[in-house]
Amino acid sequence: MATHTRQPDRWDMEADLIAVGSSTGGLTAAIMGHDLGLNTVVLESADVLGGGTALSGGVIWVPYNHHMLDLGMTDSRDEALSYIRGISFGHHDEEQVAAYLDNGPEMVRYIEEHTPLRMWVEPHPNRSDYLADIPGGKSGGRKIGPDIPIMSPILAEAEHQYPIVAKVRGDTVRRLIGPRPPWAQGRGLVGSLVLACAQRGVNILTETRARELIVDNGRVIGVRAERDGRDFFVRGKRGILLATGGFEWNDEMNRQFIHSPEMHAVTPPSNRGDGQIMGMELGAATALMDHAVFQSGVHIPGEEVEGNAAYRPFLHGYPGNIMVNRHGRRCCNECFYPDIGRAFRDYDRCTGQYTNAPLFWIADQAFRDRIPVVHLHRGTEMADWLQRADTLPELAEKLGIPPDNFVEAVERFNQFARDGRDPDFHRGESTFEFHWGELAYPDQKPNNVLGPVEKPPFYGLQVEFVSLGNLGGLVVNGDAQVVDVRSDVIPGLYGTSNATALLSMGYGYESGACQGKSMIFGYIAARHMAKAAT
Repeated sequence: MATHTRQPDRWDMEADLIAVGSSTGGLTAAIMGHDLGLNTVVLESADVLGGGTALSGGVIWVPYNHHMLDLGMTDSRDEALSYIRGISFGHHDEEQVAAYLDNGPEMVRYIEEHTPLRMWVEPHPNRSDYLADIPGGKSGGRKIGPDIPIMSPILAEAEHQYPIVAKVRGDTVRRLIGPRPPWAQGRGLVGSLVLACAQRGVNILTETRARELIVDNGRVIGVRAERDGRDFFVRGKRGILLATGGFEWNDEMNRQFIHSPEMHAVTPPSNRGDGQIMGMELGAATALMDHAVFQSGVHIPGEEVEGNAAYRPFLHGYPGNIMVNRHGRRCCNECFYPDIGRAFRDYDRCTGQYTNAPLFWIADQAFRDRIPVVHLHRGTEMADWLQRADTLPELAEKLGIPPDNFVEAVERFNQFARDGRDPDFHRGESTFEFHWGELAYPDQKPNNVLGPVEKPPFYGLQVEFVSLGNLGGLVVNGDAQVVDVRSDVIPGLYGTSNATALLSMGYGYESGACQGKSMIFGYIAARHMAKAAT
């Protein structure tokens, strides 16, 4: 661990708890720290708040939360622990898992009792654990999100009373499909926490990018940030909490840690790995640096975010559409996006090439008659980025994939769809996939996510490899303290959000696990700092 860094002649600001990043974890820590008597400050590098969470579905994954129990759903710590052990591939950390499970329900209840945030059990397709059918999995209840009918009017009014609330990031390219009120989903979750900070008088500084941790006698005592074109020094009397998110926009780190085809980010450009870099400079341990929420995406020409090309997650897994690889063959379970991510990264060491990439999305007119494609309405509306053909061989030619393989793959899938069973990739066999199809195709028989690709014209496009969030980062202990490469605590330094490794799930992933971890470990960090102050 580094034992010294440049200290300022004077501090521009001092507080007990400095949260670096306006993630849900940074905001939760600021709220909890304030309530425990600490003076708290939030530093945000962007000019808007909420990072990638503000663009997300706003779900947090918390087993045996009071909402599901109040609805009569059953769950237990043992079941949740079994589930995590079953999906982690052996790469979870038992201490972090224990901290997550023991503090999660308590954190949710505290935040709802002491802030404007109100939550509810998310309906399908998000209600089921991804692997609900393995031991410990649940078909609903563990995923909760902001109660939109309650929160939307509260936050709309708060924008006028507290200008900082209006700074919560909006989704300018509408990355998620479906109805999207201004304060829905992730923006509603972040907005509620920002409102709670504003009501408490917590100072939130935007356009203040932390660049270096300041250490004195082995303890982190502050941070050097950049603000208004100059150094801005902030002292954290009790601790510095790194809550800066992932490193999706750091091309060098992506090349160093993630083995994949060219990857693009769905998150905001402010996710540059600042927290990971600052921690590593002090010898902090890292883990799971090759882990991310990988998915298929698309860039619509002309769409930008802060001067950079904007990418959207893309449609998948409904009847009437499939994914094929560069050879024109299916290569994944299209209904389960982690498997699409796996297909992108499959590598053939004998040829030195990626086995499948690039991937192509294929649909027929029956699908287009029912589901919009990005901003294209139902029907036959077209755009330059979408290909259309009257026959499958013609579409294959336009996409540059082998026509014979492609026609064979579609015909094989169509027979599976008629049979209601996919022996190649098991699409439509899990509880999660049933809930996915139930939303848009409740009457599809014999399987609500399997429908043939047979009605001309046919549509296709090459999809891009995107990250919805890199999940590798700094290692923390059960008190949210960052540890070094020898597993010793770095005094004064705490971590949460995607700045820290998802060791609460290892190489598994569950929708809402990152936001859950962020809030839970922000809550834990604030309590630990307050306890140390007594």
